[in-house]
Amino acid sequence: MSVLKPAFFEFAVRADAAWDRWSRRVRRRLGLARPLRILPYRGYGTPERALIRARVLEDRHARPPHLRRTLVGSAIASYQRYATREIPGARVEVRWGDKCWEGTTDDEGFLELWVAPPAGVAPGWSAVELRLLAPEPEGAAVVSASVLVAGASAEVGVISDIDDTVIVTGVTNPLKRVWALFLTEHRTRLPFEGVDAFYAALREGRSGRAENPVFYVSSSPWNLYEHLDEFLGVNRIPVGPLLLRDWGLSRQGFAPGGGHGHKLEKIRGVLGTLEQLPFILIGDSGQEDAEHYRTIVRECPGRIRCVYIRNVSSSAGRAAELERIAEEVREAGSELVAVDDTVTAARHAARRGWIRWEEVPRVEAHQREDAEARTVLDTLGREGG
Repeated sequence: MSVLKPAFFEFAVRADAAWDRWSRRVRRRLGLARPLRILPYRGYGTPERALIRARVLEDRHARPPHLRRTLVGSAIASYQRYATREIPGARVEVRWGDKCWEGTTDDEGFLELWVAPPAGVAPGWSAVELRLLAPEPEGAAVVSASVLVAGASAEVGVISDIDDTVIVTGVTNPLKRVWALFLTEHRTRLPFEGVDAFYAALREGRSGRAENPVFYVSSSPWNLYEHLDEFLGVNRIPVGPLLLRDWGLSRQGFAPGGGHGHKLEKIRGVLGTLEQLPFILIGDSGQEDAEHYRTIVRECPGRIRCVYIRNVSSSAGRAAELERIAEEVREAGSELVAVDDTVTAARHAARRGWIRWEEVPRVEAHQREDAEARTVLDTLGREGG
């Protein structure tokens, strides 16, 4: 059975891709096919090597604006995000300065292309142009993708979980998780108090102008990319590459399922690319973040300055488990700090010299403001109910 299972999923993936191609041809003949679009993702890298990411899909168009804040509107938007039609085998041209490359999407419509950036590329965000070459290039707009290039001024990198670390999601409660994923909009969701100011301080670093790269890793599907990206922008949280998960059929099986081990792969990819940079890892106690971060600390001795774990679980057993993991992290040469709020993490980071002390009062102020906003929204919600 262990031999047959990979063969089965390989066959299923190929069959699904063949069906998508045949279905697209039929719908084009009938005039029912939607135009294609390139959905750009934020990439990252160094002046020597960078990753370009995107996906080619049928364009689902935007939902009606008058439904935007209603339950029906949220359901429609959720359907549009998840009911995607991917375009396998699409050819995409990538232009960055005076350089040009060509890549091909995989069976799920993803483009991942490693390139050597143009000579003299400046640290920070760079714009890369993506153009669809085939199929149907006449219907797709040219789009711009952002690539984060880590420069010599960077002092430390930051990798943060999203669910119940940045966004209040309730991942330990299946019903709350479903509601957050499928029936809420980014403008009605709230970040944890003070996260925007703390992450901004981490980005600015000890010098105040470090431009430390910030990455976000999550078990959420790539279908939520635009949703999460806009959430960061609306809440003034420092933007960074989003490292999400493909849901659905793959050569490894059917996701979601099998835990959150994919996060390890994403984190290893970042650390392997920015190999000269130490990192701070941020997660929560509700999933497997502490366990995965312990693995990274062991694999990369001397690279991980600190692991921050937000307490979101009231279980005594989980608290004892975190204490044991913290001891193992210390033995591996790093430290794991469990915190109840963002200000506690900010004070610790200031003591360690990763952020400036003058940023701590800013984090405290933002935490108070966010807590007051949450109270108002909770009150309005109860009155509305």
